Order: sequence, then structure tokens, then C-alpha cells
Amino acid sequence: MRFIISILISVVIIATAYLFSKPLPDTGLDESFLPKAEYVRYLSAGHEVTASGLFWIRGLIDLGGSYLSGEEYAYLGHVGELATQLDSLFYTPYYFVGGVTPISSKDTSDFSVMRRAHRVFPEDWRLALYFAIRLANGPFKNNAEAAEIMRSYSTSKDTSMPEYIRKIHRTFEIGAMQTEIAIQTILEDCVKPEYKGFKNSFYAKTIRVLGYDPLEKRPETEEIKKTIDGIIAQQMHPQYAYERLLRLKKEPEETTEIKE
Repeated sequence: MRFIISILISVVIIATAYLFSKPLPDTGLDESFLPKAEYVRYLSAGHEVTASGLFWIRGLIDLGGSYLSGEEYAYLGHVGELATQLDSLFYTPYYFVGGVTPISSKDTSDFSVMRRAHRVFPEDWRLALYFAIRLANGPFKNNAEAAEIMRSYSTSKDTSMPEYIRKIHRTFEIGAMQTEIAIQTILEDCVKPEYKGFKNSFYAKTIRVLGYDPLEKRPETEEIKKTIDGIIAQQMHPQYAYERLLRLKKEPEETTEIKE
């Protein structure tokens, strides 16, 4: 009986909260608004956790509907924000928002959700990695904050953590550096014993720093790989490798001005 009463109260809370909801940008979908967390919290009378779960379920239903209809669902971050404001220990929204949000999305409504995730679950390297990758690839290209988030995991005692996660903060650090400093840092890392076995990672980092796509095969990227191989095998002088790599830096594409 208590459970049924709790459900009924939660339904009333949601209905009332929607009356006080703040409009969101209209994207042509039925879900055009969400209530503020403070309204729900005030009206929930101690049932914030239940309300959080109900809002999240509604969000997942709408997300599933968007997959079937082929329309974009633009509210996942907003629903995740509301659900975790009401119940900060609700793990599922953090994991779902972090995993589903496109890493290059211009909508940053997921940022506050993932910052809360990192604050509430600081030991969870997966949530941190989701957010770090998002920061580095999102509209602000914030490699510095991404590196700061992942740096603490380099000394983690979590035995289930892959070794590359302990080192990944270096990737974000390099992404925040000027080209010359980034190349010098990569070359220094190439000869460090703790980075032994990360040759493919060095390839990708260097190719990106020099302005190329790691997945694209071209003479310059092959030359970059040979240079990294030479440094790792200690068959090439670091200064020569440094100058050689800088010469391979991709020049900005020139734009032709059309004159009338």
C-alpha cells in the first residue's frame, strides 16, 4: 500500500512540476519542456529518488521513440541533469549520457551532468574518460581540462583499470600544447621505459599534432611513423628526429579568393 501511495504521489509531483516548467528551445518534438529540479524537490515531499527515476524512464522512452522515428532527441542531457540533480547517486544517467552523447556534439547540456558524475564517483575511470574525450573533442577542444581529469588515475590502485588509461592523460596534455612542445614531449616519451609498448599511440599522437588524420594513408604519415620507429629503436638522434617531424607539419590549406 505504501508503495502504491508513493507512486501516486510521484505522478502528482510530475504533473504539478510540469505546470511550473521552464520552456526549452523548440525542436519540433512533443517533449518541448522539462520542469526545474527545485520545483520537483519542493513538491516531492521526500520522494526525490522516485521522481528522478520516473523522469529518467520517460527520457529513455522518448529517446527510444526518436530512434524509431528517425528524429533527433535533443533532451537527453537535460533529462540526465534533472534526474541527477534530484538523485546525485543515480549512476545510470551518468553512464548513459556519457556513452550516448556524440563526442563532437555542439550541445553541451551533458557537461554539467558529467562534471557531477566525476565529483560523485571520482573513482570511476570510465565516467571520467567519457567526459575527458568529450571535452577534448567538443566545441571548446578543452584538452587541458581533459588532462587534469585523467591525471589522477595514473596512480590509481584499481587493478581492473587498463594500463593505457593510466597513461592517457599524456594524450590530452599533448593536445593542449603548441606543436613544437608537443613534438618534443612525444619524443621524450618514446624512450621512457614506462611507455614501452605504446608505439601505435605515439604514431597517432604525432600524426594528429602535425595536422594529419591517423586513418589516412599518405607519404607524410608513413615518414612520421619511420621517424618514431627510429627514436624508439634509438637509431636516430632526437634533434634530427625533432627537426624532421617539424618539416612534415601540414601547411594550412590556402583558400582562393574569387574576384568579381
